[in-house]
Amino acid sequence: MGDKSRDAPARAARPNPPPAKHKFALGSFVTQVGKTEQVLFKVTRLLPDSGAGLQYRIKCEREDFERIAVEPLLSPARRP
Repeated sequence: MGDKSRDAPARAARPNPPPAKHKFALGSFVTQVGKTEQVLFKVTRLLPDSGAGLQYRIKCEREDFERIAVEPLLSPARRP
C-alpha cells in the first residue's frame, strides 16, 4: 500500500474557491434582459449555480406561476 501522507500536503495547497454570491437579494425586483416588454419580477428564492450561472426563482404579479432564470439574463429594476 502507498503512503497516503504524501498526498495530504498537495490537497491542502489547493484551497477551494469561495462560493459565488448572488447579485440580487431575496425580495428584490428584476427584469429579464433582452425582452421587448419590460415585465417586473420579484425574486422569491435564491438557487445554486446550474453550470450557466447562479439561478433565481422569480414571479410576476400578473402570473400564477414562478419561473427560474439565470443571473446573466436578469437586470435590476425598481418597483413603480
